[in-house]
Order: sequence, then C-alpha cells, then structure tokens
Amino acid sequence: MLENSKVIIDIDSCTRCKACANECHYYYFDSDNMHFHEEMEECCIECGKCVAICPVNAIRLKNHQNETLIDVPAIDELPSFESLSKLFKIRRSRRQFKDKPVPKEIIEKILDVAGRYSATGDNQENVYFTVVQDREILKILSNECTAQVRNLVEKYEDPQGRESLGSVFDPSMMQKIKEVIPSFKRKLKLIESGEEVWRWDAEIIILHSPKDSISLIENCALAASQIMLAAETLGLGTCSLGYINTFLNQFRSISKGVKLPIKHAAGYTLAIGYPKAHYYRIPARKPLKAKWF
Repeated sequence: MLENSKVIIDIDSCTRCKACANECHYYYFDSDNMHFHEEMEECCIECGKCVAICPVNAIRLKNHQNETLIDVPAIDELPSFESLSKLFKIRRSRRQFKDKPVPKEIIEKILDVAGRYSATGDNQENVYFTVVQDREILKILSNECTAQVRNLVEKYEDPQGRESLGSVFDPSMMQKIKEVIPSFKRKLKLIESGEEVWRWDAEIIILHSPKDSISLIENCALAASQIMLAAETLGLGTCSLGYINTFLNQFRSISKGVKLPIKHAAGYTLAIGYPKAHYYRIPARKPLKAKWF
C-alpha cells in the first residue's frame, strides 16, 4: 500500500495508467513508480477525483475507505436534456401550501442526495440543514418574526427610535431598512387579517454553515437550488424565504428558537410543502442575455 494521512492506494492493483496524475498534480510517476508530491499533505482537499478516475478502484480516501462506492452511470441512464428542461421551466416559487405534513423520510431523501452532493467551495462539504416541521415551533418562529418587524417599524417611524437604530446600524443598512418599511407595513396588515406571510404556512429548511466558511452564501444557494428541483420531482413545492433568512442572522431570539448554532450563519432558507395551487402553463421569460467572445 502507498498512503499518507488522506489517501490509501493498493499498489498491486494499480496499472500505472497515470490517469490520477493527469487529473491531479499531487500525484506523479517516476518511471513506473507512483509518488505523492510533498505539498499533498497540506493542500489536498479530498475532492475524490482521483478515486473517481481510477479505472481499477485502487485509490480510496481514508475518510471513506470503508464505504461502498457507486459506479458512474452511462450517459443513456441519465435524464435527457429535454427532461431536465421541463423540470427547470416548471419550477415556481410557491406561496400556497396544503395543511398536510411532509413525511420526514421524503425530506431526508431529498437532502441526502440534492443537499449532500451539492458543490461546495474548496470541497469543504460544510453546509448544514435544519428542518423545522413542528407546527408549534413554526408558529412561534412566525410570531417572533412579526414581533421583530413590528418593533422595527415602530422604531423607524419614531424620530428618537430612528436615531437609536442609526446608532446600531451603518448607513447602508439604514437605507435598506428604509426601503423595506413599506413592505413590512403591508405584511403587518395581512398578518392582522389572519394571513401567514413569512413562510406561507409551510415547513422550512434552513441551510447554514460556520460564519467563517469559504463561500458560505454560494454553497448554501447551490444546495438550495438542487433541493428546489428535487422537491418538484416528488410532488413538493418550495419558496425562498429571504426575510426569514435575514431575521435568523439579525435576531438571536429567532435563530435561538430553531437552535441554530451561535457560530453559524444562515445562508439560505426554504419553505417546503405540498402545493395547493395547480399551474397550467409556463409563463414567458425575457430573452436570454448572453455574450460570446
């Protein structure tokens, strides 16, 4: 065996095809002998490409060396471009959900593939998922969002309160608050009439990572995008919850209610549930905006 702290290689099985060295510069061959570059110990991100490209399955990552690996399917086993095109086009943000719980195993099925296999910067695999299905916790979450928004609106509309906000938030944040106050006031009126406007009465999935994570927002957004598409194939609808995501990061009373780790930041939050409305056609989109050089 040839090994370091991250990789183990069955040299007897190796055919010296050099596919690994062509894929990753941390491998090289001296005559017919395989070697690791000295910087591999520090710089290898354990992406697994060397494992994927070895035709004889001689390379394993130590973190996963006891797992059974899945063979890459043939091209004709993958969904066609036409099939994927339909999926991309029919996905819509849903704001009407049935009063019907989503079985835990269905959400787990989605997260285990669409979430776990999503790309992450530097292969950190650092996206965490908090699923909130408990109706009482969801109600408390919505009520806390409403309380914080009502408090914010009241403070902003009072001169002394606005001055107090200005001492806490920087000018750019104050400008954002100014822009959303009209929207918040409309939502408060809808709430008074009995509507739920923060999560549309759906269950939620919070995607989060340690605050110092590389590409935190991008990683969570990539995973959320895949989750939204996967949900469609199982008869579920989703909706991005930008307000709740912001509130989770701004108000500890809200993030604490769903036990979000104090050292984590929410990167994306989704509503998920069984859609109530049925759509009959796909709305038109603006023309493609692209340049080629």
